[in-house]
Amino acid sequence: MTEHRLPSGTDPPMPLLPEPYRIAFEDTDSPFIFYYGDPGRAGISPRKISRGDFLLLTLKATGIFSRLKMQKGERFLNGFGANSPEDLVFRLAATLSGTTPVTLNWQTDTPERAAYKASVSSARLMLTDGNLDPSLVDAIREVRPDMAFYDTARLRTEPLPHSAFFQEGPEKESEKIVIFTSGTTGDPKGVILTWENFNVNSNALRQLFSGMRKDPMQLVMVNPLHHTNSTALSDWFFREPGAVIHLLPRYTTPYWRILAETSEQAKGSVIAPCVSRHFDFLEELNTKGELPIPGERLEKALSRVSFLMGSAPVGPITVERILRWTGHLPVIRFGSTETCLQVLGTPPELTEDQVVKALEAGWEKKPSPGYYIGRPHEPFTLAAVVKSVVPGEERFMEPCRSGEEGYLVARGRNLMKGYLDDPGATAKVLKNGWYLGFGDICFTLKNDQDGREDFYWLGRESALLIRGGANYSCEQIATELSGFVRSRYGLEEGAFDLAVVGLRIDSEHEDSCCVTMEVSDLPSGVRTEIGRTFIREARGHVSKGSRPDMLRFGKIPRNFKGGVSIKELKREWTDELGLTK
Repeated sequence: MTEHRLPSGTDPPMPLLPEPYRIAFEDTDSPFIFYYGDPGRAGISPRKISRGDFLLLTLKATGIFSRLKMQKGERFLNGFGANSPEDLVFRLAATLSGTTPVTLNWQTDTPERAAYKASVSSARLMLTDGNLDPSLVDAIREVRPDMAFYDTARLRTEPLPHSAFFQEGPEKESEKIVIFTSGTTGDPKGVILTWENFNVNSNALRQLFSGMRKDPMQLVMVNPLHHTNSTALSDWFFREPGAVIHLLPRYTTPYWRILAETSEQAKGSVIAPCVSRHFDFLEELNTKGELPIPGERLEKALSRVSFLMGSAPVGPITVERILRWTGHLPVIRFGSTETCLQVLGTPPELTEDQVVKALEAGWEKKPSPGYYIGRPHEPFTLAAVVKSVVPGEERFMEPCRSGEEGYLVARGRNLMKGYLDDPGATAKVLKNGWYLGFGDICFTLKNDQDGREDFYWLGRESALLIRGGANYSCEQIATELSGFVRSRYGLEEGAFDLAVVGLRIDSEHEDSCCVTMEVSDLPSGVRTEIGRTFIREARGHVSKGSRPDMLRFGKIPRNFKGGVSIKELKREWTDELGLTK
């Protein structure tokens, strides 16, 4: 890392970018980002940022780091309340200064969670944009009174710095970003991802789209930047000459109009990361007559878009909808934050008919159907299904036979460096180069067409709930709902117990939040009141990821350690609802 001083009275030189960004940013006049800050207003031009303008903003951001005396290896919080170009600017500035961005989740973080992340990350600086819930900022100020704060709205009016630190060659194992994930406990885990992780991920994504890629590439990004999905995809586009990012603050109905207009004007590939829920929303808009553009025009435009779909099972209803709206299959992907997004995906060598047959093979498997998640991106990622992921057990890491259900594991240079400030949790999931922490039950089937193994997702053993394509901790949901019950019904600690599981009841890719409440000596009137009002009132007061769908009263099964037995609780729910497994 070296310090470059800008000559007085001359135009600023472009920052000396590290590889692999350097070549991608050589054409400073080419467009890089179109930001739709107010997507709801048709006819309003997006904010256009060329690669040269983006680099000048990056130069100013490095000046902020320098002014605050941020050193290599120090961290800062990305406290944005929506997707923002400035978020991406400071990420590139971090690569020049050797600092590390740390994500806050503007969708689900509570003040307590935000304060926890600020503390455990030891971040020296918090970036804000005026859109984040002020209570989160207040909570961070309370626990970290020494932290510096910077409003990114000021960045464009900042003077260019006299000097800035440019990192010319980051080490492969050095920190690139810390992304917090929901985990399976109340406290989220900070996943430390390295430069090498993102190098591997970019190669995996290039392989995934090798059969359909046409330059220049356009990325229409609406998934939150605080997730691995948008983080990994945007970093890939930082590395591709001529690639353009169309960035929306968050998902709203105009997304479909913007996606269609981008497709209609594009000369190359258009890639749209999405989850199954996006097409549920599209169906709802069509049913209500609320499409932002005529349906025929939308279908024609979507036929040219490559949808990258993951984070939730891709079942027959979703596939039927996508085929109806686009005329072709999505690109299916699977991975996690700990694997820097990619582990498996649709093989580019298979034809669409072959992929359909692979999908159907999973749906038709008896007695438990599975959902196709593709194949590893060899040689970049490897995966297997094994009988046990618990060291010391008799069948630890023993491979499953074709069709036999087991635990998904993965290996490759895409695996995280570890969990932030939690060596015990890191050692538990990283063993001999393998990542064992998915908690996903999968199986493989031999493909009749080429003899290779395809991977299928069956369910999850871990206490996570899928909603809107994101994972939520059942324990964290139970904690929030318990707080609501105590407040709303005036109950004391210990007067009841509450546990949550996720079950696919009304959707093939969305979990319903199923709440079990165990009570002892509550007056019958209180119990009746809870049964009558809990679902409705809780949905209006708790966070989006914690909204309950169903409630039952009963004893909560626990294991010998006192933890909730998720497997047994799910069985009780399926028995009570009459669901077949």
